[in-house]
Amino acid sequence: MSGNRYDVTHNLENIVLNELIYLGYEVTVFDNRGRAIDFRATKGDKLYLIQVAYSVAEEKAYDREFSAFAGIDNTAKKIIITNDDIDYSTSTVYHYKLRDFLLMDEL
Repeated sequence: MSGNRYDVTHNLENIVLNELIYLGYEVTVFDNRGRAIDFRATKGDKLYLIQVAYSVAEEKAYDREFSAFAGIDNTAKKIIITNDDIDYSTSTVYHYKLRDFLLMDEL
């Protein structure tokens, strides 16, 4: 909480982190040339780069979250997790709704 503001995105990041650990992923923060990606999750030989946001419906949020993946090749699966009902997947980034992510057994 910052002042009287409730930081929903930070709490969503904690939920995603806990779920990834529960599912057996090794999780760290990933630095993409000065741009932090929320999570680098690995399990076996699988690598995932994950951004978490409450919503990317606004252009500013969309640009901020998706640009974190700029310049990263496709050897890692790039994922964004939000509460949005609209599918924001692109040709290189998968979008998961938080509620769907929480029901998964694997990424």
